[in-house]
This record gives sequence, C-alpha cells and structure tokens, in this order.
Amino acid sequence: MHNSVIPNPQSNLMFVIARLTALRLAIACSLLLLLIYLSTNHAQVALTAWIAVACYAPLLIFGFYHSRHGMQPIHLVIHLLFECQILTIFLFFTGGASNPLISYLLILIVFAAYNLSRLWVWLIAITCILDYSILTQFYQPLQLSISSHHLANQTDQQSFLDWHLAGMWLTFLVSAITLTLLIPALMQSTIRKRQQLTELREKQLKNEQLIGIATLAAGTAHEMGTPLMTMEMILNDSIEHQLALNEGDTELLHQQVMICRQALQRLALAGRNIHNEAESINASHWLTTLLHRWRLSQPNALWFNAGLEHQVDIRKSPLLDQALLNLLDNAAQAGSKTIELSSEVIDQQWSLTIHQPDTQASQHLQQHHLFSSHKKHGIGLGLYLSNASIEQFDGQVHLVANRDGSTSCIIRLPCMSNGQ
Repeated sequence: MHNSVIPNPQSNLMFVIARLTALRLAIACSLLLLLIYLSTNHAQVALTAWIAVACYAPLLIFGFYHSRHGMQPIHLVIHLLFECQILTIFLFFTGGASNPLISYLLILIVFAAYNLSRLWVWLIAITCILDYSILTQFYQPLQLSISSHHLANQTDQQSFLDWHLAGMWLTFLVSAITLTLLIPALMQSTIRKRQQLTELREKQLKNEQLIGIATLAAGTAHEMGTPLMTMEMILNDSIEHQLALNEGDTELLHQQVMICRQALQRLALAGRNIHNEAESINASHWLTTLLHRWRLSQPNALWFNAGLEHQVDIRKSPLLDQALLNLLDNAAQAGSKTIELSSEVIDQQWSLTIHQPDTQASQHLQQHHLFSSHKKHGIGLGLYLSNASIEQFDGQVHLVANRDGSTSCIIRLPCMSNGQ
C-alpha cells in the first residue's frame, strides 16, 4: 500500500527563512536608499540610523545559513524580534511613526502567525505594538528645509499630522490583533483538514487493498472450483462402487491438486504485487495468456477472436487479470453461444468488447443485481469486484443489453506510454 507523504516542519521553516531573507534584502536596500535620499536633501540623519541599516548584514548572513542548513522555531522568533528592534531604531532617527516604512512591522507579524505557535505570535505582536506606540511619542523628526509659506501653515499641518498618526496607530493596533487571532486559527484549520484528507486517503487505499484481495480470493476460489468438482466426482464414484482408484484416476487427482496449489501460489504472489504500477504488458499478449488460463477453469469455454492484434501496452496487475477472468465467466454463463471478442484503440484507450450473442443473455443481465445472482453456482460478486478493480487503474466497464437480446461488456483501459 502506498504511504502518504507528511510535510516536514523543518523543510517548511527553511522555505520560510529563505523567503524572509529575500524580503529583508529588499527592505535593507529600501532603507539604504531612503538614507541616501535624505542625505542628498540636506536632512540631518544620525549615524545610528546608518548603523541600524548595517545590522541587516548579519541578519542576511544568518538567514542564508539557516535556509541551507535548517532551523528551529526559536531561531525564527529570534530573527523576527531582532529585525523588529533594528527597524525600530532606524525609525526612531527617521521620523518615528510618521515614516511609512513602519507598516513593515505588520509583515513580521504575518510571518510569525503563519509559522509559529500562538505564544510566540503574541510575543512578537505585543513587541511590534509596543515599538509602534513608543515611536508615536518618542522619535527624532527629520529636519527638512521648509519655505516661509509652509511655516505659515505649520500649526494646521501639525494638528492634521497628529490625527493622521493617531489613526495610523489605531489601524496598526487593530490589524496586528486581528492577524494574531485570525491567521493561527486559519492555519490550525488548514492543518486539521490536511490531516483529515490524509486519513481519508489512507482509508481509501486500505479499501482498495481489501477490494483487490477480495477480487483475487474470489477468482482463486472460482479457479479451484473445477478441479475440486472433478476430484469430488472421482472419489464419490469410487466410494459408491467400492472400487479402488486406478492409476489413471490417481494421476488425475494429483493433477487437480497441483492446479489448486498453483492457484493458491498465484494468490499469495499476486497479493504482494497488487499495486505494482511500474510494469506494463502488451494488451494482445495479456489477453491471449488469460484466455489460455481461462480454459483451465472453463474446459468447455469457446470464443471467437476478431481484431485483437494491437501493439499497445497497458498496466500489468493481478487485479486486472482476475477482473477479466470474472467478466469472461459472466459472459460465458450469461448464454449458451460462443462469446465474441474484439478490441480497438480509441483516444489512447484500449477497448475490449466481450459479446454474448445469445438472444436470452439480456434477460440474464436485467435480472442481475449487485451482491445477488441467478446463476446456479454464482454469488453475484464477480461483476462488482471486477468493476471496482478496473476503476482503480483508471479504467471503465460498461454492460450493454442489445436490442436483439444479446449483451456486450466493454472494458476500457488507458494505454501506457513508453516513458510511463
């Protein structure tokens, strides 16, 4: 059975720190360009602001290292807290909360909310809120050259700026709390859904395995039916007439026992290779081999070939073997006439038609119900199991009752390319 792939938290953190490092490089370049712009416009920028931008260098180095060699969640916490303080120091000397780059603190909260537990997320969110609040009251304003016209309206502009900064702070506060509450909840919901999907996939694979085993077991039991019936007739005849078994009967019994043993060996071997998807087989060769095998369990089976030579490959699986044998049995027992086989390739699908020309066959098909059968020795599971097995390999089975009373069973299986 296939094993589901569980996401590795370590690789996920490596991916996150790699993206965060790339974003930091862009932010560091933006901060550096801002300082250069302020310097060229005769603004007085403290040396500490330049040092704060330089502190992004070790962050980038450690970020690149952790993106290659892995990291723990605590490392991401340290990264985010350190970057938060670097940005706060830079903003303190470049206008405080009035600097538009302060909104970058929200990005740090988003990174934390998507990748850390609730405790660490709240720690980083509270740190960013405190830093933002401090920068609204304590900072060094940028000293730009202002004309006399601007000085005349400085009081009105300062009042408007205070309202603007208060609104920005309130918006940041609401955004930070919302992200801290919402994103972890969404992430937990997503993780739960992924786990549920993984569990459902595992159950589906187990059900497919059970269906495959049931199909093989049912087919094996059917193959063993004929030799067991032969042995029963020989033994009953000898007991009824109180005769000792002659050499010919003994040899026949040995042959029938060998057939049963081979059927059980095929069942044991096939059960280990039910979902071997790497192997393929020529469709015509596969059909010919199975028809000869079918003759062993149905000595009186007759068929007529019509256009079966197609050089296409299909997937090889014991489930498909047993499914076709079951469908051949159903077709042979649905009527008294020789079944007709034909195949064709349509839209990269190999199609096999099993036709029973008996005009009474459609009545048998209409009487057929799932898990029930009107056949003398049947239990009606063969058709259901065959259909389930073929669908596992992206195939289809269609039963058609023709107008003349005959029936057709159409099997479609995808052709395999050479590279598959």
